[in-house]
Amino acid sequence: MLVKKPCLVEQMRTDIEAVVFDLDGTLLDRRRSFERFVRGQWQRFANCHQTAGQEQYVQTLIELDRDGYAPRKSLFTDLVARFGIPSGVADTLLEDYRAGFPNACVLFPDAIQTLSCLRAAGLKLGLITNGSIRMQSRKLQCLALAPMFDTMLISDAEGISKPDPQIFHRALERLNTSPARSVFVGDHPEVDVAGARAAGMQAIWRRDANGSRMIEADGVIDELSDLLNLLGRDPQTREEAGA
Repeated sequence: MLVKKPCLVEQMRTDIEAVVFDLDGTLLDRRRSFERFVRGQWQRFANCHQTAGQEQYVQTLIELDRDGYAPRKSLFTDLVARFGIPSGVADTLLEDYRAGFPNACVLFPDAIQTLSCLRAAGLKLGLITNGSIRMQSRKLQCLALAPMFDTMLISDAEGISKPDPQIFHRALERLNTSPARSVFVGDHPEVDVAGARAAGMQAIWRRDANGSRMIEADGVIDELSDLLNLLGRDPQTREEAGA
């Protein structure tokens, strides 16, 4: 069940000085990006998987991928086993994924505008993402996100991953702020929301439109732009209020 703290929105409006984001599924539209990549991969390697039609190939990989939480090695070994493709092809498909997925990545449509508005409102911005240095740094490069943030932490580079509170504290130290004056925005109930709250931060859950599960969080958004109103940084609202 979703539980909200009393007077939370007012507290966010007056006290928050930093917002820290998750990447995949929060800023980056991973489902759309992964499907985009997989469709291209099917075309590139059509001669290797003649037993699988495009839609069958795409939907099977989406199922096996589990929104990025399945181990990458087993993702493609399971795929070739399911379609009777020679086992050696799995390594080729994995390398193609590592090389090509960042170029297929796209942000949610309101990501840049939301980040720009938060920065213009004077908030410090940070990012924490779990994953390998190679993959996550290339995603950030391809998406041209670095200029939007004051600090960015990749778990592989830090030697620690969400939901460990230490990685949240490390980001806040680099932002020169405290947990009490910061919020974290993420889509994963345990890794992002529970992890940030364990670190003493307020956590905003980016709700999954395809799921019905409700969780304990300090705020809930369906779109990134909802943050502007929740944090009191909507330019139109501020103008109407005379801010």
